[in-house]
Amino acid sequence: MKRLPSIAAVVAAFCISILPAAAQRWPTQPIMLVNGFPPGGGADILARLVAGKLSDALSQQVAVDNRTGANGLIAAASVASARPDGHTILLYTMSMAATAPVLPGVTLTFDPDKDLAPVVVIAGLDNLLYVSNRTSFRTVRDIIDYAKANPDQLTYGSSGVGSSYQLWAAQFTHMAGIRMLHVPFRGGPPAIAEIIAGRIDMMFGNLAEILPHIRSGAVRAIAFTSTPPSPVLPGVPTIADAGLPEFRADNWFGIAAPGATPQEIVERLNLEINRIVKDQGVADRLVSLGYQPRGGSIEDIRRTIMSDRARWKAVIEANNIRAE
Repeated sequence: MKRLPSIAAVVAAFCISILPAAAQRWPTQPIMLVNGFPPGGGADILARLVAGKLSDALSQQVAVDNRTGANGLIAAASVASARPDGHTILLYTMSMAATAPVLPGVTLTFDPDKDLAPVVVIAGLDNLLYVSNRTSFRTVRDIIDYAKANPDQLTYGSSGVGSSYQLWAAQFTHMAGIRMLHVPFRGGPPAIAEIIAGRIDMMFGNLAEILPHIRSGAVRAIAFTSTPPSPVLPGVPTIADAGLPEFRADNWFGIAAPGATPQEIVERLNLEINRIVKDQGVADRLVSLGYQPRGGSIEDIRRTIMSDRARWKAVIEANNIRAE
């Protein structure tokens, strides 16, 4: 007996069939997904998962190209200047879209609102505060009490000056009324290596890149940065529940294309990535890795960018943060 296609497959085929001819013909060659962060980190994990699924969906290879540096801005600049034909796309981040444009000292070689076209938010991240297992800290209160008694003695790592990791820590120290020493690195993995070695005390980061080290006992999870806490680590509270009720810090990964990319190709990318994110197997995999599956419209990601810019600009100004 011939197997009938599922309703979802029929709907997806119909959606593609009504796209303009240019979007139906695209892609005509392999696609490069540019990731501005090192291999092995949370960004890289997500980029390779999406690239594999997008390769299947488009019947064309999607390869990940890691171009690190400047908190992802080197990668963003390369995509902003790429040929706008849909064959070069960017793993877009909240820091690229929302904080870099309002961070004093950042020199952008492109206009993020004109030279990049937001496509979709792939997923939010479960983010948390964690410490080296060589420290004695087990709660948010432990950290705050020690830092108040010992100003500038605790160190925290980040993936770079002005990165979301630094901004969350700045918000934390400001709300708690404490001072800690910031030690920036070129991406999350190098900072994590220093925390595991005990040379850095703590860090804010995403669950996807730190979960293996939590499970191995190399680092200790203290609290999540936003509500609800991830089911992957039951019993770990949020910072809001652990003593700073106004604290909230979230993050997201998305996709962007060169700014002049034809709208019909941007819409096709949005359609395909929404299909990927809504697949139950993919969604379950994302949750297990520490992500919150999102998806949504092109307008959704644009609204998210504008909202985040306003919120983090206030944090930057309150803490006098400036890129080096």
